[in-house]
Amino acid sequence: MLLRFRRLIWPPVDPALVDAGREGELAIARTRIAIVGLLALNPALALVRQPDHAVASLTLVIEILFLALSVTVLQLARRHPPVPWLGFAAAALDVTVVSFYHVTVWVGAFALFSGRFAFALYLLAILATSLRNDGRVATFAGLLAASEWIVLVRAFDDADMMAAVEELVIIAAATMLARIIASRARGLRLSSIRDNLTGLLNRAHFEERLATELMRSTRTHRPLALAIIDVDQFKRVNDTFGHLSGDEVLREVAARLTRTVRRSDLYCRFGGDEFALAFIDTSVVDAAARLEEIRRTVSATPIPLRIQGVVTITCSAGVAVSPLDGEEARTLIEIADARLLAAKGAGRDRLMVAG
Repeated sequence: MLLRFRRLIWPPVDPALVDAGREGELAIARTRIAIVGLLALNPALALVRQPDHAVASLTLVIEILFLALSVTVLQLARRHPPVPWLGFAAAALDVTVVSFYHVTVWVGAFALFSGRFAFALYLLAILATSLRNDGRVATFAGLLAASEWIVLVRAFDDADMMAAVEELVIIAAATMLARIIASRARGLRLSSIRDNLTGLLNRAHFEERLATELMRSTRTHRPLALAIIDVDQFKRVNDTFGHLSGDEVLREVAARLTRTVRRSDLYCRFGGDEFALAFIDTSVVDAAARLEEIRRTVSATPIPLRIQGVVTITCSAGVAVSPLDGEEARTLIEIADARLLAAKGAGRDRLMVAG
């Protein structure tokens, strides 16, 4: 029960959604720079009218600091792999920028925009978190906005307490809405990139991610190993036990692959009874060792079938390595597939690598 509640309030991020969240982070980062630059006009115009305005000078310095932090966040958002804590830090920056602008409005020395506009920026900062496909960031941003808002209301005696309570309710509603949007976007995204039968990535998304990882591999001069795995004589399973039992076998193979690979690796159902794995930053020797472990794991335990009996399966694999075999996704797939055919032709239940 506690685990279910924790997953509801603080759901983990699916690795397949990381790239989509990165795209959202980039969009938010660019928008943040524009808004912070716009808010910096507030003290800048005040200094044009009154060059010796001390509060305006201090405010402008702080706004320039916010602008520098916004540019830094944009640079971090472009990194691959993504920085895991960046969404929380960026959301904290957004909320703090809005709170600081509230201070400049309530001080009353100068104000280019009204307090209503400033409060609307709280809602924008919270709703923007839904672009990250991470409900945790939405929860964090909402709680931080509510906390900072309470501090501001208590700090300024002239604030309307009843209005402040109403605005807290609006912040809570915006947070719930952002979580709902993130959850729905998460579900739609997952349904478009995952195989319906096994729950693994589908081939189209795998090849898209593989191309990205190969570009990074070329840039960093780190190896990447691609393996295509085939369930040996899978047709016999379908012919003997039926297609529903064949589906059970494929799901179990996918589950065993998931338990064996690293979180950083890419793996998918490549088609039919074939699976593809991309081992990031892995040499051909290490890839071969890990594939032997996977091959033994897949065949070690018989698979119980829901309809009748059990079935023991084996698998064969072909391996290609970048940059040794090429640096293009299509080239590596063709070579790995050719080596898979060679492994099956040599008797199955084995893997074939370079040489």
